[in-house]
Amino acid sequence: MKTNDLIALLAHDAPVRINLSQALFHAAIAATIIAGAAFFGFIGFRVDIDTAVESVRFLFKFVITLALAITAGSLLLQIGRPGTSLGPWAWWLCLPVALVASAVALELLVMPSSTWEARMIGHNARLCLTIIPSLSAFPLACFLYAMRHGAPERPGVAGAVAGLVSAGIAATFYAANCNDDSPLFVMFWYPMAIAVVCAVGALFGQKMLKW
Repeated sequence: MKTNDLIALLAHDAPVRINLSQALFHAAIAATIIAGAAFFGFIGFRVDIDTAVESVRFLFKFVITLALAITAGSLLLQIGRPGTSLGPWAWWLCLPVALVASAVALELLVMPSSTWEARMIGHNARLCLTIIPSLSAFPLACFLYAMRHGAPERPGVAGAVAGLVSAGIAATFYAANCNDDSPLFVMFWYPMAIAVVCAVGALFGQKMLKW
């Protein structure tokens, strides 16, 4: 019997209770609810939220973080399907990078150079590096569990991308609390916090998603 025939036979004999798309969809809902509950229960909106929503800088943070969560989520779905070409989907991850780079370039053009360092350092670096990974913990667990319904060829990479999605969701909530709205701050500190989550995701993915 050929290998492909054997795989097809095994797949036919093993009933699938839930497919990967459904599992990731449920994980995304659970992740958002859990992260939202933790955010509103322990952190909450910034005190000047009423005036902040009138600022383009404040609102653009959500454009960046949501773009990250959505593009990384699309890539995660493809990673869970062996044999799928990831190139086109991986390129979409350039979108949030391009968005923040464009915002930084505009910031450098309109703001005096004497203010650049202060805007990059901000006031909440420690909170950023703490809250985003903390809010990502349970969403990451949800996505790793969902990915067990797939068959990623590179478990570590799959775990890292699961961390990227989780951090994107967490960063979206954190952006509503963070009063550092400069794209320079977002460019410098948010990726550091997100990288921590990706590293944890890669570590656990390597162990949990092997098949």
